[in-house]
Amino acid sequence: MEKKKAHYSLQSIKNLISEGQYFITRTARVDYINLGLDDDEVIEIIMSLINQDLYKSMTSYNNNKVWQDVYYKNIDNLELYIKLQITSEAIVISFKERT
Repeated sequence: MEKKKAHYSLQSIKNLISEGQYFITRTARVDYINLGLDDDEVIEIIMSLINQDLYKSMTSYNNNKVWQDVYYKNIDNLELYIKLQITSEAIVISFKERT
């Protein structure tokens, strides 16, 4: 299922990250390291997201009751695909080049 409105407040995601309450999946970390980015740069990019960067909200492939927000962000001519979720913390599900 998909929708064009964010399921989670972007400000809530940023607040959790600011408080150190976040988790980055191994897949996301491998993908952004391959892009030459480090943890601090990734957090800085996420903190720079604005509501207009939202592409869509979608349910998880594994559980149609779990929503994930997808953002597109252009950084230094690199178009990024960023997928975020909130549980008890902010989760960076994906952080890769948009293809």
